Amino acid sequence: MEEREKLEKMDLLRNRFKISYARAREVLEQNGWDAVAAAVQLEEEQTPSGFFTEELKVSGRDLVETLKRILHEGNVNRIIVRDPKGYEILNLPVGGAVVFALVLPMLTALSAVVILALDYTVVVERSS
Repeated sequence: MEEREKLEKMDLLRNRFKISYARAREVLEQNGWDAVAAAVQLEEEQTPSGFFTEELKVSGRDLVETLKRILHEGNVNRIIVRDPKGYEILNLPVGGAVVFALVLPMLTALSAVVILALDYTVVVERSS
């Protein structure tokens, strides 16, 4: 397959699922560069059965505190943070209470990167 075709498939998935080039390439490689199979995989990953999602609009200055609050609430399986253009800047599978200790350094790093004037979308996936 030509590099141009690969790039077109990656662009297709990026635009549809608001993911990075790295993630698009990874999923396409896992699926033998079949864009339909890759799209099905991404769709299933985003909302597996038995789960529901909620979206929150959060200002940059409140983002880290909102993420900490969500993690403390529990019943969270995945947290996705999207920038104002809709691209994922964080896609974090969350499982168990131990995860908070592992996530805290990531949140601290995220707070240093966040531009305070922007609004972000936080997608929270929870068990139903």
